[in-house]
Amino acid sequence: MPLVSKHDVAAPVARLLLLHGAGAPVQSVFFQQLIPWLSAQGIVVFTANFEFMQQSMLGKRQVAPKADKLLAELEQLITDIPADDQLPLWLGGKSLGGRVLSLYLSGTQVTPEVAGGLVFGYPLCPPAKAKDAAKAALTVAARSQCLQQLQRPLLLCQGSRDPFGSADALQLVAGRAEIIELTGADHDYAQPKRAGLPAEQAFSFAAAACGEFIRRSGIKT
Repeated sequence: MPLVSKHDVAAPVARLLLLHGAGAPVQSVFFQQLIPWLSAQGIVVFTANFEFMQQSMLGKRQVAPKADKLLAELEQLITDIPADDQLPLWLGGKSLGGRVLSLYLSGTQVTPEVAGGLVFGYPLCPPAKAKDAAKAALTVAARSQCLQQLQRPLLLCQGSRDPFGSADALQLVAGRAEIIELTGADHDYAQPKRAGLPAEQAFSFAAAACGEFIRRSGIKT
C-alpha cells in the first residue's frame, strides 16, 4: 500500500506515486533528499516498495525482476492511491522504477487517471553492458523503444555523468520524452567533490523541473 509523505505541501498541484530502483527502497537516502524538494513544488508524494524489495528488507534477499514483470504490481499500486478529483496523478521513479513507469506509459491500457511520468535517472544501459558495443546497442534499442510510444508526457531528469546513460546519450533516443540535464550529477545525483557544488543542487533542480513540467502539461483528470 503506498504511503503518503509526511512533508507539508502548500498549494498542492499534483499527486505522485514514487517508486524505487533495483538496489535500494524508497526509505533510502536518495528519496529522503528528493521528497522534500518535490513537496516544496506542491507535489503530494506517495511512496511504495515493490514486493521484491519488501522481501529483501525482511532479510529474504530478492533479485529485482525484469521491468515488464513489475507492470501488474504498478497497476495495483495505482489503484491503491486515494482518489482526488482535484489533483492529477503522476508516476515517478528512480532507475528501475522509472523504466517500469515508462513501459506502462507506452502501453495501450494507461488509466485516464494517470497524467504523466517523472524519471530520476533512466537506466538506458548498465555500465557492464556498455563495455561491449554490440550488447550496448541492443540494450539501448530495447530500453528506448517505449520512449517512442509514450501515451502521456514524460520527463527524464538525467545526470550528465550518469554511467547508465548521460543526458546527451539519452537525448539521442528520447523519442517523445523530454530531458532535463543535471550538470555534474551521476546516477544517484552525486556531484564530484572537486566541483564544489552544493550536495542538494541536482535534487532541487530536478524537483523544480518536475514542478514546471507538471504545470506546463496542464493535464487534469
